[in-house]
Amino acid sequence: MSVAAVPANASTPSASAETRQTASCNEWIRAVGVPGRWQTLSDDCGHFGRPGLKMGYSWAAERGRPCIKVQGFVGGRAKWYNAGCGATGRITVKWGDVLAAKKIKVKGASLFKWK
Repeated sequence: MSVAAVPANASTPSASAETRQTASCNEWIRAVGVPGRWQTLSDDCGHFGRPGLKMGYSWAAERGRPCIKVQGFVGGRAKWYNAGCGATGRITVKWGDVLAAKKIKVKGASLFKWK
């Protein structure tokens, strides 16, 4: 089940249609980037926020140098942050008071894992 961003105190999250990933919420997720277009990936886990919370993302490529954007939230609204391109990387973004799945956008031929 995919979880769209909702206030953490809301009772019913709505579903979203991003690419589905299957893994434990704390494990690395294996993924493939394709050249020439952005694709959105989700960890399909509900991450509970609170005012002032920041969320970390990491990636490590086995092949290629993917370009990565990650989703965070400002004032309850989704915001995409440019995490850059490279074989490895980390970024911490504003999350705030929402319940949502972590999402990344990836572009570039690559085999990588992320969390």
